[in-house]
Amino acid sequence: MNLKFILLIVALSAAQIAGCSSFGPDGLRGTHPLYNEAINSSINEQFVQNLVRLHYRDPTFFLDVASVAATLKLELTGGLGFESSTKSYTPDAGVGYTTQPTISYAPLQGEDFVKSVLSPIPLETIFALAGSGWSGRRVFSLCVERINGLENAPSASGPTPELAPEADHGFSRLLELTDSFRNEHLIVPRVDPITKEAQLEIRNDPAHLEAVYEIKTLLGLDPRLETYKLSGDFLSHRRDTVSIRTRSLMNIFFLLSHQVDTPPEHKAKGLVTVTRQTNGAEFDWDDSTGGKLFRIRQSESSPDMAFLAIPYRNHWFYIADNDLESKSTFMLLTQLFRLQAGAAKAVTPALTIPLR
Repeated sequence: MNLKFILLIVALSAAQIAGCSSFGPDGLRGTHPLYNEAINSSINEQFVQNLVRLHYRDPTFFLDVASVAATLKLELTGGLGFESSTKSYTPDAGVGYTTQPTISYAPLQGEDFVKSVLSPIPLETIFALAGSGWSGRRVFSLCVERINGLENAPSASGPTPELAPEADHGFSRLLELTDSFRNEHLIVPRVDPITKEAQLEIRNDPAHLEAVYEIKTLLGLDPRLETYKLSGDFLSHRRDTVSIRTRSLMNIFFLLSHQVDTPPEHKAKGLVTVTRQTNGAEFDWDDSTGGKLFRIRQSESSPDMAFLAIPYRNHWFYIADNDLESKSTFMLLTQLFRLQAGAAKAVTPALTIPLR
């Protein structure tokens, strides 16, 4: 009789194991999206945290997820239950699985990483982004500091300045004009097939003749030409050359850190630099060229409508979920980081955490 029960348990266990033939694929479908979401959120929160740190002049630090290993474990159970009232045996069998993830973190530091975040962003990267669908206004507001004498708040490329950057309506007007015909392909970067020099073509299109002429006038270019040399030497100026001084990745982080809202008590305690105009009034960074493109808000309690939120210095700092301008600029920042610093090798993993 006992042998029959044992055989029955074995048969039930075998049937459940057969029903779990998709255990591996099902486990992957169940865990892969969760790890993807968790890692993506933690990396994005790290970006916001470092922007807030810069706002307070605190040191930044970047951790990269070096590897994620998840072990799926199949567990079989079986047994006999005895019912004393009926003096009968009841077979019992079960199948289950557990997952044990192990995550390794690696700090991004060392010579390669430092050089990647301090080096000016290449011109080809900027034009590639502008040509891939990103608004020229957004790309140039973040990445360009000077172009042919037109300045885009160069003092904002470092820690928060005490004096407000000088207003340069010429740069803003330039972005406004270029955005007005962004889909017409009138401004095209190219490479001279003979000299291999970088060039910028600005076509004298009849439909946009006045706008093109104004662009060339703002840049101090010879309006009769259509092809101009591209240069990173912003100290020299020629009428046949477009000289562009780009920001580094760290410059862009500093620029965006000025758009962090500060609790009034933190200003009163001198925890941040308050930028002021020449008349002594507090400067509103929303009035800068890139001011309307990004903002990190603050609140005393955890915000309800937040795309990203981090606790810092007894307050919450967040990007609102309905602030599409800020979310777009944040997305561009992450792409720039991957392009500029993604090739830098992280050091040997310093922290491995098994999660249970």
